Order: sequence, then structure tokens, then C-alpha cells
Amino acid sequence: MNRRNFVKTASSLVAMSVMPNLHASPLKTNRLFDIALSQWSFHRAIFGDGRDNYEWFIKTLHSDPDSVLKGDMDPRDIVTIARKLGVEMVDLANVLWFGHAQDKPWLKQFKAMANDQGVGFTCLLCDELGYLGSPSKNKRDLAIEKHKPWIDAALELGCSQLRVNAYGEGTYLEQLEQNAESLAELAAYTQQLGLELLVENHGHPSSNGAWLAMLMEKVKHPNLGVYTDLDNFFMGGWNHSPQRRYDTIQGLHDLAPYTRGVSAKTYGFESNGQESKINYLQCMKILTAAGFTGYACAEFEGEGMSEMAGSIATISLLKQTRDMLSKA
Repeated sequence: MNRRNFVKTASSLVAMSVMPNLHASPLKTNRLFDIALSQWSFHRAIFGDGRDNYEWFIKTLHSDPDSVLKGDMDPRDIVTIARKLGVEMVDLANVLWFGHAQDKPWLKQFKAMANDQGVGFTCLLCDELGYLGSPSKNKRDLAIEKHKPWIDAALELGCSQLRVNAYGEGTYLEQLEQNAESLAELAAYTQQLGLELLVENHGHPSSNGAWLAMLMEKVKHPNLGVYTDLDNFFMGGWNHSPQRRYDTIQGLHDLAPYTRGVSAKTYGFESNGQESKINYLQCMKILTAAGFTGYACAEFEGEGMSEMAGSIATISLLKQTRDMLSKA
């Protein structure tokens, strides 16, 4: 399948879906939280086998980024898919179009495509830009500078938020101090531009809910918050076996007061439409009880169904969860 046919095929998959009333109306409402679609949900369609050799992928991402895009889907087609799924907002991931941060014609076309579909962008998730918590002040400053072209790209596309990683080296306390310094500078910089800065629980110390909450308190900047992933409470690296996990429910309680965006991650579904590993009603109840009213972004990560079917099921689950909370 080539990219020209990808959206047509995706459209057919939506049409064949058994999910009811998907096209009845856009999902954005004023109830509890709104629903967005994650561009990352379609990373397999975009990358193809480009990530199979991860060492090659990372090296090539930084030297010839478009070469890793071996799939049938153009990253910009996410706005067409969002519209077909009845979603008005999309969260973006910079590694899916890593070579285009300063490519004004590419960004202009992307924005035009979004406008044509009546779709907007919420958060731009930024990875592979260095360690904001490095022990080296020079490396921290370099990481801040590497984020600035993406800040410009987020503004060009009309994003309201930018997500960064609180990665670093050293003890938990050392990383707390080092990240806090960089985040304070970035939060002030983005505030002047009208762009909210968020940190995700995304591995390393940040997946420890208490640590990330302390980081928020340490910086204590009004333009800084948390992009809470419902499952990223595994500490260390992604490949630890068994995973070293921080308790998910405790983590959500830790992060709820600072949460301004949610990665609504899913892996698989029960026959009743509920997520097979994550209690969505419990999770979203914790966050909304603390005052969260932003976007929960449907991010399907499973392998047992297509990215399209998984995204449809995740959106349906979020709608069901929101309806249940509104009646509670």
C-alpha cells in the first residue's frame, strides 16, 4: 500500500467499524474533559519497519530523519483520520516528522490540511532533544536550545502545549535540581509566547509519581504542568524485566493536581469495551476530581488489532468513561 491509498483504506476501515454513532458529532464538549487523538497511535503506519533496528533508527533519525519514515502513511494524514473519527484535536509527536521543525512550507501545508479538516492541535510531544537534567550546564543549555525550533514549530501549527522529558543523570536529588533549573527557564520562555509547558511521566525518575510531583513543586511556575500518561509508571528504562513499577493509582494521585493533559493509553480491550489492563473509570475519576478539564488524548499502543481499530476503541472508551463520570 502506498501513501496515496492509505487514507482511503483508513476511511474504509472506519466505515466497516461496528462502533456506533462514530460520525454523529465531534467529540469536543464542555463536560469533564475533551478528547483528542494521538498522532503516535499511528506510528507503525508512519514508520513501517523503520524502527525494527532501533540503533539504526536513532542514528538515522538524527542524520537523515525522513529515511526512517518507511510506512504507508504521511504524518500529516493524521488530521484526515481525526476528522473521520469525529475528533477535532490532535496531539503531535515530533519524532514522526523530525526533519521538519524548521521546514516552513511543510508546516504551512500541514496547517492548511488541518484547517481544511476543521482539526486543531493541542500538545506537541518532543523527544530526542537532549537531557534537560544533564549534570553538565553546557549540555543543559544545549538541550534548551534544541527545544526552541520545536517551540517555533508548535506555535506555527497553533499548538497550545509543548511536552518535554525530564531526563538526566545522577541521583534522584541531583536530577531534580538539574531538571528544575532547565524547566524554570523553558517555562518562562514559553509563557512569553503563549505556549504551556508540560512534563510527562515518561521513564527514568519521571515515572516515579512522587519525584515528578516534587519537581513541579520545586519549579513552581504557573506555566508548567504535567502531561499524565495513565500507564507510564515504570521506573528505569523501558527494557527492564521485570519492570520496576511505581504504583499507578498512587502516581495518579501524586500527579493529579498538576495534570493539564492526559495520554489515554490503551493496549487491548475486553468484550465490554473496557481496557484490559487499565481501569479507566478509576483513573479519570482521580484526575477529574482534582480539577482536570483538558484533553485526554487517545493513544493506542496495542498489537492485537490495527491502529485504526485500536484508536476507534480508545475513543469509544473515553466517551463511555466521560458519560459514566457525568452521571456519577
